[in-house]
Amino acid sequence: MISQKIDAYVQNWLKDRKIAGLVLGVFDAGEPLFNQGYGFANLEHQVPVTPDTVFSIASITKLFTGTAVFQLIDQGKLNLSDPIGIYLPDLPPAWQPIQIHHILAHQSGIKSYTEVPAYWEMTRQDKSYAEVLALMADLPLQFAPGERYTYDNTGYYLLGLLIEAVSSQTYGDFLQQHIFAPLGMRHTRVNDPSAVVPGRASGYTVQDGDLHNAEFYSASNTFSAGVLLSTVNDLGRFGAALHTDQLLSAASRQQMWTPHLSQAQNELKMHFSVGFSWFFVSPPGKRPFIGHNGGMVGFASAFIHFADEQVTAVALYNTDNIAEPHMLAHEAVELYLTEK
Repeated sequence: MISQKIDAYVQNWLKDRKIAGLVLGVFDAGEPLFNQGYGFANLEHQVPVTPDTVFSIASITKLFTGTAVFQLIDQGKLNLSDPIGIYLPDLPPAWQPIQIHHILAHQSGIKSYTEVPAYWEMTRQDKSYAEVLALMADLPLQFAPGERYTYDNTGYYLLGLLIEAVSSQTYGDFLQQHIFAPLGMRHTRVNDPSAVVPGRASGYTVQDGDLHNAEFYSASNTFSAGVLLSTVNDLGRFGAALHTDQLLSAASRQQMWTPHLSQAQNELKMHFSVGFSWFFVSPPGKRPFIGHNGGMVGFASAFIHFADEQVTAVALYNTDNIAEPHMLAHEAVELYLTEK
């Protein structure tokens, strides 16, 4: 059976890797084909990982931010070509003319806050949105909007503020009302380190070949670029909704899933292109897919979707190695589709 083949692959995968715990799910049109946890959500208390374990999903959050922006487009409240300054008039003058589609496709020219050394000096502290954005406010644009692709956490921070300004709701409340509740994503929420979240995994990092507790990393600093918590089952529900009208109109889905190349097309040199929040990946010699990785202190994640087959794979780790979940999820789908 395919589940046994995937399980054997994961067991072999784990032999040579220092990973506290992980969960892997493969879903076909929303139906779980494989859904299993490995290792521990908490090493000190020996709490096992299950499909209901709650992980930080880091930059997979951007898929939800992009979906929320398109929901506002479907509601007639904004357009892709709108300058973001229309809705956020207090932004630095150089940022205000940047159009929403440039931000969604990582072509804004704004420097990512993760590329500013001062950011890493404040990650253990709770900072306001304004304090985080102030790190980049006086920096010149790296290039004219649309000219090049450069991964941009700051832009997705701005999209969260855009969602709040246009909807008159908090980012978390908007996602809860328009995405999580309609899809039955009961375990998905904005990360609040002070809240008691049942089933929440602890994060770990590898130092000198051994697992250690990850340092505290304030969720306030990631906002709409990486603030969400979720489970493999909830993300499977999100994957199933991508081909329906539950979240977005057919027109918005088509726009969101159309590559939006920069003028320089420098992204193609890395075997991917970018749509509006989605990455289109063509691994040499392997099946192409769309999706997003995530990584932050103590956690790594991957959400990959094979649109033609309507198959989704999700891998969530509570150990920070950003490349690992992506590779594991892809191989699991290859095993399934080869057998199908």
